[in-house]
Amino acid sequence: MHRNTICYLILITLLAACAPVVVNAQVIVPNPTASPTITPTLAPPTITAIPQPTATVAPSCNSFKIMPLGDSITYGEGIVSYGGYRNLLGALLQSDGYLFDFVGSQKSGEDALSDADNEGHPGWRIRNLKDAIDSEGWLETYQPDLILLHIGSNDLRYGNPVYAADNLSALLDDILTRLPEVHIIIATIIRTRWGSDVKHLSYNNAIPRIAASKGTRVSVVDMQDVLSKHDFTTLYHPSPRGYDKMAHAWESAILALNLETRCVTHQ
Repeated sequence: MHRNTICYLILITLLAACAPVVVNAQVIVPNPTASPTITPTLAPPTITAIPQPTATVAPSCNSFKIMPLGDSITYGEGIVSYGGYRNLLGALLQSDGYLFDFVGSQKSGEDALSDADNEGHPGWRIRNLKDAIDSEGWLETYQPDLILLHIGSNDLRYGNPVYAADNLSALLDDILTRLPEVHIIIATIIRTRWGSDVKHLSYNNAIPRIAASKGTRVSVVDMQDVLSKHDFTTLYHPSPRGYDKMAHAWESAILALNLETRCVTHQ
């Protein structure tokens, strides 16, 4: 009995040692983490710049009409297919920004020129031009803004040179009466291959005085010594090189007028 009791106590002790120890610890349950309050940021909307249409700057051009008026030199005799001084003059004026149109009842140099119109009449004198203006109505038909006048060579050779200056004055009066707004550039006539004789010099010396008497719409370009004896294909008619020299002289005279006829851009 005593032995059984001892065995019982030992068993109880072992069972107690094997039992789990319960610790009365406070279990801390973490509070759920509050979701952070998200405050919306009211950023200004990104504004995409709308490209503004670029204004097209178009050239504003005032076209003007040029009448080359005169005799065989205006027509381009010497080498007619070259087109006389009009060949290079047209290119120079385009390069200067002018929009223009050569006008007249005659055509010469069509192979070289896209605009071959002119009022050059081989063999004509000053009086022939005035009579034809009266009878043919060229000025009323073509309404030129600018006249390039080279005339008088045939008056000195075949007519009476004493009357050449007076006839030129009458021709200018007729033109200005019909077209009061026209500009006229008169050339002192070119020399011949031989040079300039007394009649030639006398006529040319009278031209500036005559032009000055007609007002500000008439001006002079001096061509008396523009050419040399090497610039001719015939005794009286220039070679292409000679006509090109005339073209440069005409261009300078036209630019000097400061006509409001160039192509310009407006912003």
